[in-house]
Amino acid sequence: MEWYTAAERFTEALSSSDPTPGGGAAAAQAGAMGTALLLMAIGTTLKRKNLESGTKNSLEIASKRVGSLKNQLKRYVQQDGEAYAMYLTAKHIPKEDPSRESALQTALEGAAQVPADTAATALQVLKELEQIEPYIAPIILADVLCAKHLLKAAIRCAIENIRANMAFIHSEKLLEKLDKQIQLFLKFC
Repeated sequence: MEWYTAAERFTEALSSSDPTPGGGAAAAQAGAMGTALLLMAIGTTLKRKNLESGTKNSLEIASKRVGSLKNQLKRYVQQDGEAYAMYLTAKHIPKEDPSRESALQTALEGAAQVPADTAATALQVLKELEQIEPYIAPIILADVLCAKHLLKAAIRCAIENIRANMAFIHSEKLLEKLDKQIQLFLKFC
């Protein structure tokens, strides 16, 4: 399958009337795309013949870390849909069932946690990007800037999904934790 076919399928899935994939999956995908662009920039820079050995070593180490973060972001695309499916399952528990409210709260916590993890991971990538940006080949710097924008968009979109779930979460402790995370994320974008 050509790469653009996969991109087209995901875009069409987003535009369907199905609730998944939704904003959380889109946030994770934007983060994964930004991370992938950064990896491409690192890889392109590593091909340069006149690269100092210390810089090369730093970029190779960063590439491994960033590659791992990209894989995490890709997993969050699917996990976002799974979290929503758990919520739908809980919603189908009869209202008179005493376990319904607990199941709903557990599902909502999971639905808020995936975008929180997405934002935290995208933030880690942004920090990596800032460390290695000075070493990236100038010819590929526009892609690094695009990566930065995508990562910030991923964080902002993830925040919106966290907030959407917070409106229904009853645990004050969790709400406080999520709010602190949101404030931290906003400092970077």
